[in-house]
Amino acid sequence: MRSGLVMASVLAGALWTASAAAAERPSFQAVMQGLAADMQRLSQAIFMEDFPAMAEAAEAVADHPKPADQDRRRVMAAVGPDVERFRAYDHAVHEGAERIAEAARATDMDGVLRYHAQVMQGCVACHSTFRGRMTQAPAR
Repeated sequence: MRSGLVMASVLAGALWTASAAAAERPSFQAVMQGLAADMQRLSQAIFMEDFPAMAEAAEAVADHPKPADQDRRRVMAAVGPDVERFRAYDHAVHEGAERIAEAARATDMDGVLRYHAQVMQGCVACHSTFRGRMTQAPAR
């Protein structure tokens, strides 16, 4: 009986923590602003040839927070039938950022620059394709 109560308490605590974390997720706009700041940090680190800072900034890009559920639904509605294209851009940016971090840890500037170009291309292509839809999408 006692172990059942302990287990129920643990489960309730885990569920509360998960729902609190979900409720605290940032808006889509805040995620994009954070990514912009991390990309600026990355560019600065590249100019300074600061490999540890490159790795840190790239990891922040790769592991950015997910937006709040309501914003995710709004974004998916805005991209509509182009959702796979949107996900492909997101994947390219994520993968490129991970590769930048790996190259930075190996002090491989050529690799950093190659993958930085991939990330920038993914960001710019996504913005060119979807920014207008995002800014016109109604808030829910």
